[in-house]
Amino acid sequence: MVALRSRCLESVFGTPLDTLASHHIHALVTAGVQEAFDLDYKQTLYGGKDQEKRALAGDVAALANTGGGVIVLGVEEDDQARATKAPGVAISDVEVARMRQVIASLVAPMPVVDILTVPEPATDAGEDGIQQGFIVVAVPRSPGTPHAVLINDGLRFPVRNGATTRYLSEPEIATAYRNRFASAQRQGQRIVEIEREAISRLAMDDDYAWVVVSLVPDLPGDMILQNASRDWEMEVRRGRPTVTNEGVGINRTRVGRRRLLADGTSNYAAESRFISLELHTDGSGVFALAVSNLGSRRATAQRGGEPDDSGRQVVTDEGIATGIVSGLLQLGQHARDRAAAGGTALIRAQLHLVAESRPTTIGHTRFYGMGETRTGEQYQVRADPAEAAASVDDLAQAGPGLIEAAALLLDELGHAFGVIEMGQLSRDGRVRRRYWSSSRHPEIVKWAEANGIEVTDETL
Repeated sequence: MVALRSRCLESVFGTPLDTLASHHIHALVTAGVQEAFDLDYKQTLYGGKDQEKRALAGDVAALANTGGGVIVLGVEEDDQARATKAPGVAISDVEVARMRQVIASLVAPMPVVDILTVPEPATDAGEDGIQQGFIVVAVPRSPGTPHAVLINDGLRFPVRNGATTRYLSEPEIATAYRNRFASAQRQGQRIVEIEREAISRLAMDDDYAWVVVSLVPDLPGDMILQNASRDWEMEVRRGRPTVTNEGVGINRTRVGRRRLLADGTSNYAAESRFISLELHTDGSGVFALAVSNLGSRRATAQRGGEPDDSGRQVVTDEGIATGIVSGLLQLGQHARDRAAAGGTALIRAQLHLVAESRPTTIGHTRFYGMGETRTGEQYQVRADPAEAAASVDDLAQAGPGLIEAAALLLDELGHAFGVIEMGQLSRDGRVRRRYWSSSRHPEIVKWAEANGIEVTDETL
């Protein structure tokens, strides 16, 4: 999966970078596409001399420091920077590895870079195993700006200026560093803001609590609401919003101010019930899943059928795990695929409502009981959110990276209730089979194995 997501470049090439083929590059010549701030042509490979290595490092750093973009090796241009020929270059894994090494040694901090080889289908590799084609260097806009290049024992900070490159002045460098730290602060403020708005719309019911998962990317996107909303309603209603069958689905979709809204409410009530999604145009979002209150079930049974009025909650650990994995996947896919956001996301998970009126603990039903606590009946009246950072790309696809991020949030959320490690997910990206009950076990195992996630029988 290529980290760079750009509607502009996808329009220029006529395809996402993941599916780029040689005919897409030849089409640049046919159309006479001109270089731009996010598109650079090179007729030949970057050579092995120091000057040519610095040129590669500078071109990559300039894209990372500006708006991101691609460098296409194997395309000639005229004096107006328009593509005129596409003779190609020799492509090989050895050359790709060399380019990566050059970038890593000369650019600090190292930006995210994907180097793609695009072979010409009409040519076969020669006796030396070298094939003709194109090399495409894809660099997303970086949240770690400014990136410096080592030149003559000094650091310089290149940026794209239209189709050319220039270097930042000292005041501009200082401003870039200040913006880096200010961006992290804005990310934290943004996640609190969208959580507050989303939680205010949730219906509170004695029979369940809410697992609330939030995400804010450090490289915001810009979803066009009119286009995104056309197919979204059918898509979200048709698909299952959780990785295991929680008995909930999307019944209502709406458009709000700079966001798409969906929930499990089947009427015109103002509040969201059972499940809720708020997907913002900048790629931020909040997912909430209702989880059964085992405490109410236990107390009702102990009272001989009389309803429980204690307000105590016992929230199942598996429900929390399912909510976090499902939420991160939904929000990651929205950020990357709808909003074209990228970089590293700030992610949070919390239980709502935990308060003096609703003391809460963590429990389970794996031994066919009415709900056994994992804390020896110790209830909390306050629980801080769990917080972590993860790659948007890792969250947008089911795989070990998604499980690693979910495990961080799951375990930290458990700490707020006195549970050292929840067990369902491991921090090295595996699913622990023994910590899922019979109702969820077959589905979570099937889902994990279908997505290349290891399932283990280990216990804590």
